[in-house]
Amino acid sequence: MAGTLSIHFTSADFLHVRFARSPDPMWEAVLGLHVLTTPADRLPARLRLWRRRARERAGRAEVRAAFRMLHALAPSDASYWPDFLTPAESEEGLTAGLRVLRETSRARLEREMREASRHRPLPAWARRLAAGDRTVLDDVANAVGTVHGSLLAPDWSEVEATGETDRARRMEAFEGGLGAVFASFPPFVWRDPVLSAPYPVDRVIRLRGRGLRLVPSFFCHTRPVAIADPRLPPVVVYPLHHDDPPAALSGTRPGVHRDADAALARLLGRNRARVLTALVTTRTTGDVAARLALPASSVSGHLTVLRNAGLVASERTGAHVTHRLTPRGRHLLDGGRGDGVRVPGRRQNAP
Repeated sequence: MAGTLSIHFTSADFLHVRFARSPDPMWEAVLGLHVLTTPADRLPARLRLWRRRARERAGRAEVRAAFRMLHALAPSDASYWPDFLTPAESEEGLTAGLRVLRETSRARLEREMREASRHRPLPAWARRLAAGDRTVLDDVANAVGTVHGSLLAPDWSEVEATGETDRARRMEAFEGGLGAVFASFPPFVWRDPVLSAPYPVDRVIRLRGRGLRLVPSFFCHTRPVAIADPRLPPVVVYPLHHDDPPAALSGTRPGVHRDADAALARLLGRNRARVLTALVTTRTTGDVAARLALPASSVSGHLTVLRNAGLVASERTGAHVTHRLTPRGRHLLDGGRGDGVRVPGRRQNAP
């Protein structure tokens, strides 16, 4: 029977609410597998398209083996799966998350695997994992890496783009205060001081001054998911809007009128307009060139013009220069299209 997730805030918790910049790679690995095992007719369109392609990529033996191992630990219909699969450190990236997973203590493995066994039968190797077998733990970490690298990485830039757009939407809502931000998170409901949402079971999280980290998820498509152990830092993963299908995943630009595209191309030039649109997520010059099949020198020239016009900002990160849209650039692609046109990764307001 469906229940409710209720998150209780104190005044101290409002000082420690954090919004992740992008989806978490290890949460997405688990939730992406859930999409693969969910009937297609129960998925939003953008995930049906991803599911079809991912199932084709999953044909290799090592990917199938990784899928089976993770599915045993975290099946899509599970009301519980071990928290060590999604360590907090993965917010720093997949490498950091896998390192911490491999370092999971024996006591924690035993505790969380025992809890998992209360909910469903586990394979024989799970006993060795619960006993702290580091070889099996390495196999689990390798399985997460394989799933992410084989099934998620090909579309990861679009996952990040959708997450960045969601974050921008939350920051805009901040003009109305934190309560307005919480109210902008469907399927959450904010009734001060409780944030609630549908959940597989009734679950109460009392933050007690620890704050909360909210993480967007491309592959979470129904209800939020929360860290199970109340002793761990509170984390809630929430579904991104289902009406935000990125262009590269859908193969089209849903809701975008050809006239609007043509107008943008007339204003900037066709390839310059394509370069601007490619920067819905931060990219290097080489990334843009590869994505659009244009010479890097040509892309560099377009970026210079866009930067001089205040539409793009560039900064050096290590050996690379990265480029992103400025608020003016986003306005041109989104807010400037006042005819109700959608741009990939942006939500259209209801009429």
